Amino acid sequence: MPKRGGGGGGGGQRYNNNAGSGNGNGGGSTGGGGSGSRYSALKDFGDDDHQRRKDRNKRRVSFKTSQFPHKSDVKLRVQDVRRWDEDDDMNDITTTVKDRPSSRRRGSPIPRGKFGKLMRNAVGWYQVTIHNGQIYEKEVLLRALLAAMSPHVFIPQYWRVERSCVVFFTDDFEVAERIQQLGRHAQLPDGFRLMPRVRNSVPLVTIDDDFKAKMKVVMAKRYNQQTKALDLSKFHADPDMKPVFCPLFRVNVMSCALDIICENIPDLVAINLNDNQMNTMEAFKGVDKRLPNLKILYLGDNKLPSLAHLLVFRFLPIVELVLRNNPCRLRYKDPQQFVSEVRRKFPKLTKLDGFELGESSGIMPTTKASFLCDSAGAEVVRQFLDQYFNIFDAGNRQPLLDAYHEHALLSISMPSMSQAGRLNSFWKFNRNLRRIISNERDDPRTKLLKSGRLACVSTLDEWPRTLHERRTFTVDLTIYNPQMMVFTVTGLFKELTGDSDSTTPVAMQPYELRHFVRTFVVVPQNTGFCIRNETIFITSATPDQLRDFKRSQHQPAPGAMPNNVPVAAAVADTSLQNRLQQNQPTGAVLLMQPPVIATTATVTSLKPAQLDDATKMQMVQQMSSQSQMNLDWSRKCLEETNWDFNHAAFVFEKLFKENKIPPEAFIK
Repeated sequence: MPKRGGGGGGGGQRYNNNAGSGNGNGGGSTGGGGSGSRYSALKDFGDDDHQRRKDRNKRRVSFKTSQFPHKSDVKLRVQDVRRWDEDDDMNDITTTVKDRPSSRRRGSPIPRGKFGKLMRNAVGWYQVTIHNGQIYEKEVLLRALLAAMSPHVFIPQYWRVERSCVVFFTDDFEVAERIQQLGRHAQLPDGFRLMPRVRNSVPLVTIDDDFKAKMKVVMAKRYNQQTKALDLSKFHADPDMKPVFCPLFRVNVMSCALDIICENIPDLVAINLNDNQMNTMEAFKGVDKRLPNLKILYLGDNKLPSLAHLLVFRFLPIVELVLRNNPCRLRYKDPQQFVSEVRRKFPKLTKLDGFELGESSGIMPTTKASFLCDSAGAEVVRQFLDQYFNIFDAGNRQPLLDAYHEHALLSISMPSMSQAGRLNSFWKFNRNLRRIISNERDDPRTKLLKSGRLACVSTLDEWPRTLHERRTFTVDLTIYNPQMMVFTVTGLFKELTGDSDSTTPVAMQPYELRHFVRTFVVVPQNTGFCIRNETIFITSATPDQLRDFKRSQHQPAPGAMPNNVPVAAAVADTSLQNRLQQNQPTGAVLLMQPPVIATTATVTSLKPAQLDDATKMQMVQQMSSQSQMNLDWSRKCLEETNWDFNHAAFVFEKLFKENKIPPEAFIK
């Protein structure tokens, strides 16, 4: 029956695992094929598939990348660390190339050759290491070494026993080289081969009383009492120091040497530290207080890496310095740049590495407030400026006609508005050649150049009202002879912006602060002087000038009011030249004048009986403005001096210097 046959065919497929066993009849073929494919999926491949699987099961040789690619370097690093730990701390003295760990492969035999050629070092000390020598007595090891080196004899220095070796030092290169060449020839009676290993190194020194005593003896031999100079060059190689090793490149040893110097020769002027392998100046901290007279310093043939290490000497008056053969010189390709950097740290330096240094072009001279080519012109300039600015700050400037020559020239200029802000009141007088455009009809360069006495004074009369601050003035007198004198005045002035008819005191009116530079060419005329040529430059005050000016308004002028004392009433020795030498503003133009009563060219003093109440009030306000005292104390000062303004200013200065003015006098 078809259904049973189909079932039987399927059963044959299941248990025989053969695709052909279920094909007995047609029904079995159909049913068995469908059922048999379900259980024979794992065998559904041909002979070629069997062959590929067999090939995959064969053993293969592969080279895989290690999971730790740098694992091979670990051993090398550990050996490096162990070797560095064994090595004493020594500045810039390293082992030879052959002393590095061997690069032989693991399992290869130890080479039977020697350790590498020993190189002579600058210090002259060598370390000998005998591994596993700590289990033997010192005499046993030395007997074996001397027997192997016979007929050479040596004395080991700084012998010490460590955990896994014995270490000692020698300062003889030939002995060190001979020990290096021993190799396996040095042998103990029990058959132990010493195999000494030699390398460049220095011993650790212990600073004790004996060590200091020996240093004192050698330093005394090297000291020159006449020149107050101490020669410590190549101090570690001094034959009188042997067998003690005294390295000045060690900070503790150099500190010990400085203590000896400060204790015995505190007035030392010169010190020579050449060829001492020094790479730091840490031991010299505070040397400016310990050796204040030190002026000559030799540091050649050392290992100073940069000029920053010399900052410990910056407060000393060093005039001669030697830095040749130091790494710090290699940092500068341009020798002039190196010289400039050294001179920046030592401004008084005149000699570097044995060569005289000329005047430095990169160092600006000390600035002074004023300059006088001839002190005889100080009084003339003082009187001229005093009278000129008294009239200039008055309400009427017409009296200045007498101050200008008949053919005088006047030029006024100012910077652009982007640089100086708006100077509306002066802009129409601006003769800045960078902004004017010339043409054939009307040349502004000629039009804005004022020629003649009347044109000059008329131009100045068009200026707004001003109040010049005498305490800010500086004067440079550049030419002074019988034919003419040339001087430049700089300072600040207030451009008063208030109403000219206002009853408010001038010192309390609103203003804009300006800065000016005026150069006068003055020639003699009749019994006096007149201005032959003048140039004026005006700009707005800088923020720093404005801040300093406002700050000065709340305190008396520097020197307690030196501007209040006329030269005639001042002390005789406070001349203009003396003040200039002290880098202070000139007294000639720092005079505090009384309010202008008359409009004449010559300012006269009025007697108290001739002063009305309005004039007295104006003098009180002026005194208060200049001295920063309140009105009551300013009036009191004038009353006690019988309303003599100059004498009141002189008294104020004297009392202020003596701190006899009470604080309430400055409370407004």
